[in-house]
Amino acid sequence: MNRTKSPSIFFAIAAIVLMAIAAPALAATALQSGVTVALPAMPASSFVSNLYLDVDSSAAQLVVKVAGTGGDLDVFMRYGSPLPEQNSAVSFPMVSEDLLGRYANYHSIGAGSAESIMVLRSSRIPVHAGRWYISIINSDQTNGASGTVTMTAAATVPTGTIHLDFGNPDAHCDDSFWTDATAAAPVGGNNATTLGLQRQNALFHATTELIQQLQIPVDITVHACGEHLGGDADSAILAHAAPLSYLFDDPDFPIAALPKKYTWYAGTAAVRLAGTSGCGLGGGSCSGVNNEEIEATFNEDIGSPNVIGGEKFYLGFDPGPNHSLDFVTIAMHEMTHGLGFFGLVNLDSTQGPVGAKAGISVNGSGQASIAFQDLTQGPYDDIYDDAIAIVNSSDTGYTPFMGYEVNGANDSARATALTSGPVTSDGSYIPGTQTNLRWSDPVAVNASGVNANFGMPAPDNFPSLYAPCDKSETVTCSPQPSSTLSHTIQTGDMMNAFYSNFNLRNMGLAVPMLAPAGWSNAASAMPVFGQPIPSNWFDRSHSGHGFDFQLFAHDPVNGQDVYFMTFYTYQTDGTPEWYQAVGSIVDGVFVPSLQSNGNTLYRLLYTSSAEGHITFVPDSVAGTVIVDFNQASQSPACRNVDRSSASQMATMRWRIGNDSDQWCMEPIVPLALHASPDFNGHWFASSDSGWGFELLDVAGSAGAAPTVVIYVYYPGPNGQPTWATASGALVNGTATMQLLQVSNGYCRTCAPPAQGLTGTSVGTFSLSLTAGAPGAKPTGSATIVANYPGGSFSRSNDAIAMLSVPTGQ
Repeated sequence: MNRTKSPSIFFAIAAIVLMAIAAPALAATALQSGVTVALPAMPASSFVSNLYLDVDSSAAQLVVKVAGTGGDLDVFMRYGSPLPEQNSAVSFPMVSEDLLGRYANYHSIGAGSAESIMVLRSSRIPVHAGRWYISIINSDQTNGASGTVTMTAAATVPTGTIHLDFGNPDAHCDDSFWTDATAAAPVGGNNATTLGLQRQNALFHATTELIQQLQIPVDITVHACGEHLGGDADSAILAHAAPLSYLFDDPDFPIAALPKKYTWYAGTAAVRLAGTSGCGLGGGSCSGVNNEEIEATFNEDIGSPNVIGGEKFYLGFDPGPNHSLDFVTIAMHEMTHGLGFFGLVNLDSTQGPVGAKAGISVNGSGQASIAFQDLTQGPYDDIYDDAIAIVNSSDTGYTPFMGYEVNGANDSARATALTSGPVTSDGSYIPGTQTNLRWSDPVAVNASGVNANFGMPAPDNFPSLYAPCDKSETVTCSPQPSSTLSHTIQTGDMMNAFYSNFNLRNMGLAVPMLAPAGWSNAASAMPVFGQPIPSNWFDRSHSGHGFDFQLFAHDPVNGQDVYFMTFYTYQTDGTPEWYQAVGSIVDGVFVPSLQSNGNTLYRLLYTSSAEGHITFVPDSVAGTVIVDFNQASQSPACRNVDRSSASQMATMRWRIGNDSDQWCMEPIVPLALHASPDFNGHWFASSDSGWGFELLDVAGSAGAAPTVVIYVYYPGPNGQPTWATASGALVNGTATMQLLQVSNGYCRTCAPPAQGLTGTSVGTFSLSLTAGAPGAKPTGSATIVANYPGGSFSRSNDAIAMLSVPTGQ
């Protein structure tokens, strides 16, 4: 479809405020399907926890509706296990809106107090038999709220509506296109008698076709616009449309409903997957264009004598003559782009490397836009381009257009593929010609009767895509007309790049191609979440920093095992320091608990280090941490260096004071290299708390003694938390080792020292370990002498115990 204007694209999601909230009564209350229940009065910053509905296997959809007045009610939903609740034995708040958002499978957090969520069998966490929990909060920190809640399970799936907004004009959106009072004769079933109303009716008819063919189950709103886009005697931009927002799921902005992490989804597809409105998913205002998902703009100059011979849009409901500009066809094509049939790889050399993935730029007002030069987040894959392959001429081999890469290494390959389509000397597209760009997702590849290449051997059976750049301008990738990557070149397909004078109201390949982009109605399987291994974890880009991660306790009821984390790092001046966190693994993500000072990552200051009388207080330094063990290879943090040898990866998002970053972590010792007996774990002096250590026990080769590596934390000068390390052979359960401390540590946001890290001897560390009986923890004793200017920390034969659960138990 001939169009050249780049759509306005912005990132629309609000960070969930880390706000402590209190819980009134009505916790863990059963609801009946379809029965509306009044909520208790909800003061500012309060919540109602774990209302639930038991759903049977007949359910095809589950809907939650909250209707309230006053305040700002938000709702969070989770399957199978409860959402966090306040511990009545603890004096400080243990629940925040952020914490609820990280436990929830679905949420609706729009401004105001009307929220809804719909879960289907095709949703990421599909509706199925079992218990579904919801918690409702009043996130308004000043005003109280009241309202009702209804949870309804049904055996049928509804049909959604595409709402059209013909108002709210701006500099690029003229609403007079829809109110034009010029008299018009009824045509093709469109009985309106003014030109503006006929256009409105034709656009309504196009939405009906899309809903029926794609079986859209959710409501979507389109901002309908006119604009003077010009043209000449031979060509013109007929219309253009795109999603008004893109969203992704990562540790900063959790959207659990999106199947693929660190990947852009069109706002329309995200709304469909999350089963809520755009404002419910991303937060913010739910009024006017703020809550619209698509903007579709039509050329007001079509019909002018000097534009393509004065030809006018055909506005009939029935297919018009072959050589008319069929408005319904054009509108369906453009709104399909708005549904997510849209790639984000950069085509403009002035905005960065051609073929580069999309990043995000955030302005001072917190508004964000997709960018290619200012990659403050990203660059991320996008879900449309994720299904594209580069086919190597007539060879049987092909490579992913996206996929894993290091530092944009595939930009040049993408740029080459983007210019692979043959063009004439004037830069025109030759319809029906094969290119190196193909669509590889099996839903479309196996669509018999729709995919013209069906039945050929792979990859010849992959549908061909339009290569949008002029091959004679490979340096700049000068875009041709209709310069997005998001078009097919299958003869007679609705999503071809150029209007072919045929009325193509059958969506054709668009239906199966939209499936992986978020529009599949096929039943989903429950996702498999990442499972961490107990070990010390590190980032190759930040050597010397790292965390130890150990299982503290199993949760057989909810499956949310509790882990203990010690973050070994350095202050700005390079002095070693450590932080700790404790929390649950929730769907493959380490979500720490709130501490008394409101932090999730905390540092302890020692006020006494006398033997047997160590005391300490929480530090005032604010810190948070999230570690995500799901799909980490998709994260840009894991693509800055080659990590192909990593046995497992995780994305760690931390914030300490004013500093923050996202790191890619991997275990130092995989489970296969643990020694036997396995002493790996977190150890501490049970009668002398305040110091302890992490132990890595690595099997020796060819019968040699295992090697132990110790990371020990203890009080340093002036009660500052510090740490050192030791390593040596463990012979018959005993080892005496030199204690080393890094003398050239570096800040968390600094580059590692070019010469590497240097260890300085500060004392000795001795161990004596005894394996436990089957099912029991090992025991032992330890001696430490850690010197520092003006003093030392020492213990002699302290009894030590394993705090963590032994590996394998």
